Amino acid sequence: MKKILAILIALLAALAVQTVAFADGEMMPQTAETQGETSNGAVVLAEGSIEYNGINYAVLTAPSGRENGTVEVGRNQSRGNITIPATIVHNGQTYTVTSIGDYAFASCYITSVNIPDSVTSIGNYAFSYCTDLTSVYIPDSVTSIGNSAFSMCSGLTSVDIPDGVTTIGEYAFESCYSLTSITIPNRVTRIDEYAFAGCTGLTGITIPERVTRIDEYAFADCTGLTAVALPDG
Repeated sequence: MKKILAILIALLAALAVQTVAFADGEMMPQTAETQGETSNGAVVLAEGSIEYNGINYAVLTAPSGRENGTVEVGRNQSRGNITIPATIVHNGQTYTVTSIGDYAFASCYITSVNIPDSVTSIGNYAFSYCTDLTSVYIPDSVTSIGNSAFSMCSGLTSVDIPDGVTTIGEYAFESCYSLTSITIPNRVTRIDEYAFAGCTGLTGITIPERVTRIDEYAFADCTGLTAVALPDG
């Protein structure tokens, strides 16, 4: 019994010493540095992630030979007017910005955004709940607008959807109360459910000829809508 008690006391003492050591920081494991600044103003946040001029990017592909690498806009906490560059430079290597990632600017206090013509897709919830957003420029290079991409952007008054877009995602512009006009391009073939639901300021809309499917509730609760132009046939 004495031996067992002695062993237990020794174990408890060892644990106490280890706890104190960790509390004092003497035995805390060393982690690799996760942030560093380069000469061109880019900040490496973590492996595969770069901050450049106040905007976060996720690396998609590395540069190879004369080919640029590619990045997408990552999660941000931005304010004011945002201009996304077509390319960024990090450690002497150039990356092309090809997409706006999911939740990239969700719930940010941005007022306007300019998207470069290098971008081909806007992710899910990319600008959702940006209630201060009043204007957005979407270039013709964009072919995909994700689900809820601009949902609850209550200050947005007009949007020109570029000609390259073929599908408008679910809830894409849901509850954009101030939206009074929107241009749907001729290449759109499908408008997903709730895409414009709750856009109470929308008074008229033209459905392009190529649209073959309008999902349920796509224009639900658009109480100000008085004119809808449908294609022949």
